[in-house]
Amino acid sequence: MGEKDNARREIGALYGFRVLMTLLVANFHIWQQSWLPQTVVLLGKRISFDYITRTGYIFVDGLILLSGFLLFLPHARCRREGTKPPAVLPFYRNRLWRILPSYLLAVLAAYFLFALPQGSYASDGARRLDLWSHLTLTQTFFLQPYYGTPLNGVLWTVCIEMQFYLLFPLLARWARKKPGLTLSLMMAAGWLYRAFVYFKIEDTAMYINQLPAFLDVYALGMLGAMGYEAGRAFLEKCAPRLRTALQWASAAGLALCVWIVLQILQAQCTLGLQSTASLRLGQLKHRLPLALALLGCILTSAFLPRPLEWLLGNRLMRWLSGLTFNFYIWHQFLAVQYVRNWFPNTLHSDPGLQWAFTVLCYASTLVLAAALTAVTDRLADWGKALWKRKK
Repeated sequence: MGEKDNARREIGALYGFRVLMTLLVANFHIWQQSWLPQTVVLLGKRISFDYITRTGYIFVDGLILLSGFLLFLPHARCRREGTKPPAVLPFYRNRLWRILPSYLLAVLAAYFLFALPQGSYASDGARRLDLWSHLTLTQTFFLQPYYGTPLNGVLWTVCIEMQFYLLFPLLARWARKKPGLTLSLMMAAGWLYRAFVYFKIEDTAMYINQLPAFLDVYALGMLGAMGYEAGRAFLEKCAPRLRTALQWASAAGLALCVWIVLQILQAQCTLGLQSTASLRLGQLKHRLPLALALLGCILTSAFLPRPLEWLLGNRLMRWLSGLTFNFYIWHQFLAVQYVRNWFPNTLHSDPGLQWAFTVLCYASTLVLAAALTAVTDRLADWGKALWKRKK
C-alpha cells in the first residue's frame, strides 16, 4: 500500500478526538485538586462548564471506544477487501513496545522517588501488593492498589487496555468470520454484567470499571470500524455533488451527537452531586448511551468537509495526539504532588493560586510527555529494528 493510499484512508479527525477526550479527563483530575471555577464571561454573559468538568472522568469510556475502533479498523478493511488480516505476533509486539516502557517508568518512578521517601505505605504487605500488582497489571483486582495506591491513580485504565489486548486477536478473528454473532455476544456480556452490578451489588466500587463492564464499548468501537469502511466505500462511488452534500450532512450529524453527549453529561453531573454511590450507578447506566453518542461523533467526524476536518486533524492536533498516552499517565500524579509539596491550603479559595496551579499542571505535563514520548519512540524503533535483525 502506497503512501498516498495511506494518506487518503487516514481519519484525520480522530487525532483531535483523542486529544480532546484526554484533555477532558485531565481537566477533571486537575480541577479536583484546584477547584478552579469553570466559568467564562462571553459578551457579558456568564457561561458555566462546571457540569462538563465534573463529569470529565466519563471520557475514559470514550478513549476505550476509540481504542476498539482503531484496533479493529485494519481488520474491517481486510474483511471488506478480502485481503490478509494483520498478524497476531506483530500486534502483541507493537502493543508492548508502545505501552510498557512508559507504563513501567511511571510505576517505578512513583514508587522509588515518591511513595517510599514519603512513607506512603502503612505496612510492608501493602507496599509489596501495590508494587507487584502494578508491575503485573493486576491492580484492578485488589481494592488498595486500585483505589488507594500512592503510585498513580490513572494507571488502572492501562490495565484494562492490556487485558483487552490479550483477548483482541481472538475476538478480531471471530468478528471477521461472524461479526453479528461476535459483536452481539460482546454487547450482551457488557450490558448484562453492568445490569447485574447495578441491581445486585450494593458497593459497586470494585466492579464498575472491570474489563467485562467495557465489552460492549469495545464492541461498538469494532462495529464502528466496519461502519466507517462501508461508508467510505460508498462515498468514493458517489458523484462529487452528492459527496459534498453528504459531508455537510455529517457536520450536522456531528452537532447533534455532541448535543446528545452534553445532555448525558448533565444527567451524570446531577447524579454525581447526590452521592458517590449515585455517581457510580450513573456510570453504569450511562455507559452504553454515551458510547453510542460518542460513536456517532466519531463516524460523523470521519466524513466531515475538508475545512471542518482540518480543525480536528491539523498538525498541532496530530502532534498532541502522539503525546496523549504519556500526558494521560502523568497529569494526575504531578497534580497531586504539586498540591502536597508546593501549594498552601488556601489553594481552593485563592483564584491566583488556582490559575497558577492549573497552568503549571498542564505546562509541566506537556513538557514531560513530549520528552518521554521522544525517548519511548526511540526505544520502540530500536526494539523493532533489533527484532528484524534477529529474524
